[in-house]
Amino acid sequence: MPDIGMIELILIGIVGFLVLGPERLPSFLSQVAKIVREGRMWLNNLKMQLDQEKQHLAQPLQQVKEEMETSVQAATSEVSQVKEEVEIAVQPPVTHDTKPEKKDK
Repeated sequence: MPDIGMIELILIGIVGFLVLGPERLPSFLSQVAKIVREGRMWLNNLKMQLDQEKQHLAQPLQQVKEEMETSVQAATSEVSQVKEEVEIAVQPPVTHDTKPEKKDK
């Protein structure tokens, strides 16, 4: 939206007064105000509708996200269990020596 200062507004008012005259200027300004008001209402309604649609679309996506996170956690725990089982299976057996060690004197 353009940044209009006080000087620009005064200049627009003077030009409008000169072009339209004092009789038609008030009705013109009321029509402009009505159009601006209706435009703002239309934009607000559009924004509300878009927000509602966004919520309707976001809800199923949130459910899918939660299901995927649950699946990833379950898969991670299963992989951890398999890893532990493989590590236990791969470890060499522990042997106990029955022969006493000889001590050098």
